[in-house]
Amino acid sequence: MGAQERELRRQLDWLMTFRVVIITTLMVSTFVIELMYRPLLSLQPFYVLAVVTYAMTIAYAVMSRMLRAVPPQIYAQLIGDLLVVTGFVYLTGGAASPFSFLYLLTIIIGSILLVRRGGFLVAACSWLMYASMVLLVQRSVLPPAPAGAEEGEAATVRILYSLVAHLVSFFAVAYLASSLTENLRRTGRELQMRRDDLAQLRDYNDNIIESMNSGLLTADGEGAITFANRGAVEITGRPITDLVRRNIADVLGQGPPFLDRVRSALEREKRFRSELDYDDGRGRKMFLGFTVSVLRERDGAPLGMIFIFQDLTEIRALEDEVALKKRMAALGEMAAGVAHELRNPLASISGSVQVLKRDLKPQGDAAELMDIVIKESKRLDQIIRDFLLFAKPGRFHPETADLVGVLRETLSLLENSEEQRPHHRVATRFRPETIRFDFDVNRMKQVFWNLAKNALRAMPEGGTLTVSAFGPGDGQVTVTFADTGIGMSEEDIATNFQPFHGSFASGTGLGLAIVYRIIEEHGGRIRVKSRRGSGTEVTMQLARQATTQAAREERRWTAS
Repeated sequence: MGAQERELRRQLDWLMTFRVVIITTLMVSTFVIELMYRPLLSLQPFYVLAVVTYAMTIAYAVMSRMLRAVPPQIYAQLIGDLLVVTGFVYLTGGAASPFSFLYLLTIIIGSILLVRRGGFLVAACSWLMYASMVLLVQRSVLPPAPAGAEEGEAATVRILYSLVAHLVSFFAVAYLASSLTENLRRTGRELQMRRDDLAQLRDYNDNIIESMNSGLLTADGEGAITFANRGAVEITGRPITDLVRRNIADVLGQGPPFLDRVRSALEREKRFRSELDYDDGRGRKMFLGFTVSVLRERDGAPLGMIFIFQDLTEIRALEDEVALKKRMAALGEMAAGVAHELRNPLASISGSVQVLKRDLKPQGDAAELMDIVIKESKRLDQIIRDFLLFAKPGRFHPETADLVGVLRETLSLLENSEEQRPHHRVATRFRPETIRFDFDVNRMKQVFWNLAKNALRAMPEGGTLTVSAFGPGDGQVTVTFADTGIGMSEEDIATNFQPFHGSFASGTGLGLAIVYRIIEEHGGRIRVKSRRGSGTEVTMQLARQATTQAAREERRWTAS
């Protein structure tokens, strides 16, 4: 059933209710008249007419539930109403009846339900029924009611006048009512269209605001938040009920001077931009960049402020990575030059001291000093080797191999190393047990070896190293080294992969820089999570297939 038919059926139900109300009112009025004035004429025909009307209304209700087509029901009810009205007019004096205005109600209802064509049709039927009734009484086919109505030429003239007057009034009312109905319906349709357009525009604007990844907060002049979108809820980590009506300075973790600074800036410029560190209260630290502008009414009067902000944590991490790349590139160039310049003289010094020690066979302090020279020469040689590996890592040679097998082999070698002590425990979690993809086996062994050794060194009092490998997920393999050691500070994490920033006194500070370089060559990402006293977790995400050099340059590393 369409919307128009549903509306017609609703109006039809309203018509039946209206009919019952009218006939009940007339019946009660008739009863009161009979009770108070005791007229000479019997009012029984009026009761019969009321009963007939009730019966017809019940029949209409049954027919409305049985028939789906609405227009035939409307015509049937209107014709029935005209018959009832004609009977009522006949009983109240025919052409002289003061109740002929009831025809106008039926015509108006027909014009409302069936518009102009239906209104004229009901008007024509009304006049035909009225004229037929009047003429049948005038020709004595029907007895006059009430008895004793005037006859003769005067009555004939008045009948003709009444017929003409009713004809004109019926069609005039039909025209006016149908015109008003058409205008109202047209206005209603236009209003509904405007309402739909407004609702659609409101939904569209709401969808835009709620789909924004940026946070949006509106606040009044005192800084109390009046609106928050989904992005603001996600970034701040607070439910919307906790944001609305709170002060914007408190939400952003700023003091009262913050709003004074914003207002002062907005008086000079159209918008205020700033960046700040934000702690959402759940241990998540972020770096936010926000823009503030004045919220105005349509007439330009200031209504409050609009805060639009974004989570720039990842962007700042990428900026730090770019800076790290620049520093590492400069150090790499320097390392290559220094290594070549120092390696040969260092070898000469070490060899000469060893020859002197063998020939002179020194004792006491001299022998100790020579041992120190030889030991430090070896350490310098190892640093130079790491420099060369970092600066010129050689050709990247990926091949299809089992990553889990490489991990098991590395951990097996670790058991016999001097870093693993009896109070160290190594646990593994591999899912699935075999993960095959393209990677440089030798370089990946070096990555695993360096990370495992650092994890054991970070647990001098003992602890557990958990090595995990999961994949492939979304085309990537995830490898994690997690220890329960001493952990690192945020400053250590920020410089963790820079050369000569090692956390251990015995190291060269190049191990993790080489790890970063190798992971970058594989087109992967490495992430470090750590806190003082809470251990360290190093997570690597490796592409399942080896990437080209151009693609690898687009990959990024983040540390958090």
